[in-house]
Amino acid sequence: MLTLAFSFGLLGSCSLEYEEEANPESTTPEFVFNEANFTRVEKNSTKIRMNAEKIEQYKADAFSFAREVEFLTFTEEGEEETEGRCDMLSADTRNEKYILLGAIEIDMKKDNMKIRAESLNFDKRTEQITSGIDQKVTLTRSDADVSGYGFSASGVSRRFEFLRDAAGTIETDDGEEKSEETGD
Repeated sequence: MLTLAFSFGLLGSCSLEYEEEANPESTTPEFVFNEANFTRVEKNSTKIRMNAEKIEQYKADAFSFAREVEFLTFTEEGEEETEGRCDMLSADTRNEKYILLGAIEIDMKKDNMKIRAESLNFDKRTEQITSGIDQKVTLTRSDADVSGYGFSASGVSRRFEFLRDAAGTIETDDGEEKSEETGD
């Protein structure tokens, strides 16, 4: 579904043991890139292209953080798969967990689906996209235009759901449109 990879982690830590110093590799970025263009190539094939206003990479925790991000992912065959943008992006590359924040727009071309949100989590290993229970998400595809809270989607089963306050229109197999609204 998405080959997108980004997760949000905490940059600093707080401790009541004052004699211990924080690991400088956890609080100071190893690399900082401004106005960055990033391309990941695996087995001679482009997997992702990303442009960001700023990218910080932290060695000790395998975290990267980016601001004002635009990205494009590709299939094994080199076709465009997912295009998107967000204000902030966090990547836990060791655990393949990612968090996108602020003005998120994702266009999953293969699935003909668009997602709009303010906060999303993506777990690449399980191919799950989730939002917080209080985060509104809007999903649009050729047969549906739905908004709600507590969004989750599976790249494995190709299913999505909202846990509460979902409203919108879904076209059924018989061509009829059904408008539904759910409450708590």
